Amino acid sequence: MLTLLVINEVLTNYWMNNRYLKNYLNNTIITALIGIAAGLFLLFIDKSSLLQEYRQGFSQFFLIVLLPPILFESSINMEKALFFQNFGSIVMYAVIGTLIATFVTAFSLQLVGLLISVILYYNYKLSLTSSYAFGSLISSTDPVAVLAIFKQLDADKHVHILLYGESILNDAISLLLYEISQRMWNQEVVGYGGAIKEFLTMFVVSIAIGVIIGVLCAYVLKEEVSYETEHIEVSVTVIIPWVCYLISQAVGYSGIVSIVFCGIVMAKYALPNLSESGKELLNKFYHILSYNFENLVFLFIGIGVVGYDLAWNEMGIVLAISSIVIVIVARFLNITLVSFVLNRYRHDNFIKPNHQRAMWFCGLRGAMAYALALDAADTFKEEGEIILTMTVVIIALNIFVQGSALQYVLEKCDIQEKPKEISSEINVKDCQSDSGIRVVYQKGWAHRMKDCLEKCDEKVFQEFLVKKRELTPVRQAESH
Repeated sequence: MLTLLVINEVLTNYWMNNRYLKNYLNNTIITALIGIAAGLFLLFIDKSSLLQEYRQGFSQFFLIVLLPPILFESSINMEKALFFQNFGSIVMYAVIGTLIATFVTAFSLQLVGLLISVILYYNYKLSLTSSYAFGSLISSTDPVAVLAIFKQLDADKHVHILLYGESILNDAISLLLYEISQRMWNQEVVGYGGAIKEFLTMFVVSIAIGVIIGVLCAYVLKEEVSYETEHIEVSVTVIIPWVCYLISQAVGYSGIVSIVFCGIVMAKYALPNLSESGKELLNKFYHILSYNFENLVFLFIGIGVVGYDLAWNEMGIVLAISSIVIVIVARFLNITLVSFVLNRYRHDNFIKPNHQRAMWFCGLRGAMAYALALDAADTFKEEGEIILTMTVVIIALNIFVQGSALQYVLEKCDIQEKPKEISSEINVKDCQSDSGIRVVYQKGWAHRMKDCLEKCDEKVFQEFLVKKRELTPVRQAESH
């Protein structure tokens, strides 16, 4: 696999510098193609046993080793001011949107199954619980290639942060929903009331664990670590993701949810306590680590597309096509319904129809969906094999069809940042009425609550958790 990573870097550098190819190929497509070539080569030399070893170990390897630093890097390197400004909207897309997509997918699959059984007299094999499992795992999005194109196109910063923030929280919610469906399958959770209670309990407690560990890390970096001990502050920050994950998993909750919120808290309170050289070193370390881990994941996906024994006959062409259409519709309802609700309560920075179309098209499936589908193949047995096959089909279409059209579609969606005549920092919204009288709309309760939380953050949390920087002699001279 390390050899494939080196080959991937060389070929990616060559192809991405080609003026024609770079409009149709992105890093994700190139990496998956190399994985497919590797899978075909292993089949050619009759190493199917090695492919099965890759398949059996990948899910746990991904969740324990690869995913924590990828999510943590996303959490600490986000544009913090914009993220917290749009935090409510991001949570709506990640939580409510993912729930919408999951339930639409699950119920639609059951409806398709009923039609298949009645019209085609075919024994449909997916139960409601396994349909929930598929709906939850396929609702996770992986917009690595999308975000790179957003930067290239100078996309609207609010759309960019909504998509970026959704991708951070979305994986955690999808995994949590999948774990609930898994427990229902194993009869550890009984009934839908029990499932809802389990979801809320796991979600809230996992968040609490992540927040507590993030706060403790910020406090330690503030009180116990000096700027002269760069190696200690960076070591503490590097180890935290796995500590948070393992503690949460050990007590029976979701390590991924904990690690996401631990990263968000640390981005707000712990990172300001690092020295400038420590921040730079940490950012470089996590960027390199997450970049290579993401490439490793798509190499595994490419190998799996051609190398694994999949349930093509059991799935059938009708279910394959139906699952593709259902996933597209579920993503559409996710984005449009949540956007409609959010726009009702926004005074500015509305989520426009072209921005919604861009977010809808950018819902590519990748690493999380693939890893959970491999786990489903072991958990749900024959039904899980069908889930894995449907997931591989959808991911392949996302990578090679949607991925190739990304730049063209996003350019047509006109998502470029546009200059605004009115600053978004104002506290009231002015307009002219038909009679010429100027009307001033005061802030709603949501904005007042947001202001209250910001003041509490500044007066309490910042004072308690963030180190006050002392001016150096040079800075003191500059300030005078």
